[in-house]
Amino acid sequence: MTENDDDLMEEFETVTLTDEDGSEIEFAIIDTLENEGNTYILAVEAEMLDDDESEAALFKKVKSDDGEDVFEIIEDDDEFDKIAELFQSSGSEYDVEIDE
Repeated sequence: MTENDDDLMEEFETVTLTDEDGSEIEFAIIDTLENEGNTYILAVEAEMLDDDESEAALFKKVKSDDGEDVFEIIEDDDEFDKIAELFQSSGSEYDVEIDE
């Protein structure tokens, strides 16, 4: 990481998630929102943070079996669309385009 990348990372909270292959990936949390009692995050892979064309992912905070907070991909299409539209209309300093 360059010094500029380090400066960008200091602006965002990060979370490390494990994919289905067991690989750990660090994400920078771009935004968070609450909806119907659930917490959602819009996040970008930390190494792609300074790329204007980077793609973000939506995650939902859930409790694991052992009671820890974890983030999961939103599986339900209707829920995903609703949350994506909420992030899109939030008026924040980023653009959200929903791929169909």
